[in-house]
Amino acid sequence: MFKTLSTLSLCASLALALNIQELDGFASPESVYATKDAIYVSNLGKEVKPLEKDGDGFILKLSIDGKVLEKIENLDAPKGMGIIDGVLYVTDIDTLKGFDLKSKKQVFTLKIDGAIFLNDITTQGKNTLYISDTGSGKIHKINLKQKSYQDFITLESSKYGGGPNGLMIEGNTLWVATYDPAQKAEGQVLKINLKNKKISQFSDAKGFMDGITKDKRGNLLVSAWGNNLEGVVYQINSDGKSSKLPIRPIKGCADIFYHDGVLWIPAMIENKILKITQ
Repeated sequence: MFKTLSTLSLCASLALALNIQELDGFASPESVYATKDAIYVSNLGKEVKPLEKDGDGFILKLSIDGKVLEKIENLDAPKGMGIIDGVLYVTDIDTLKGFDLKSKKQVFTLKIDGAIFLNDITTQGKNTLYISDTGSGKIHKINLKQKSYQDFITLESSKYGGGPNGLMIEGNTLWVATYDPAQKAEGQVLKINLKNKKISQFSDAKGFMDGITKDKRGNLLVSAWGNNLEGVVYQINSDGKSSKLPIRPIKGCADIFYHDGVLWIPAMIENKILKITQ
């Protein structure tokens, strides 16, 4: 199912060697979530229709070397994912769904009233998720035990270059990458204090931002769709200064994930996943 291409790039300014593998055989891959044992990839379906309730979306479970192990089907347009206590949670347009990883059966459903474009997920402890709605500008806080939610914060699209897309929690900080679905405004990288909800722009990087993660050196990595589908990944240091990873342009550079020295990048328009090892 997969064709693998290995290359080696060296960027002296970053003093960084990257081993890049390209995995084929996906259907509009939107997001990746990695554990020590497996890789999960959400797929919108044959066409890039992130808001279409067409039932052809699915999630693939892969081995670390890219072999397909399992498939969760009958979703519409699954996007961000997170795992708590053996349940894989995924946003699906206007609904948060959860699947038992052993049985693959759906065990959780929570519809978000007024949701337009549920997107990414980040987990906090054993009972809490935060999920972004790029369309409404809201970030929702989910209580899994009570099967309830509250609006944590709403971002003004005109002020922050779009609605919330990629999310990541680190301590008392919620990192947010913003995205304008109309691609008229350039998104930003934001820090939100979880206690007082103070919002601040963190980096000089701007663009049509998607996923956000952090590498083993403590740098933020943020994917962006780029102009004319020439997607990039920004590497942002602790001072907020950004540079671009020395990789080829990616068509549909979507919701990235970093785990155990490996950066996973969905190339949504190409139906590929890039596996980049430092």
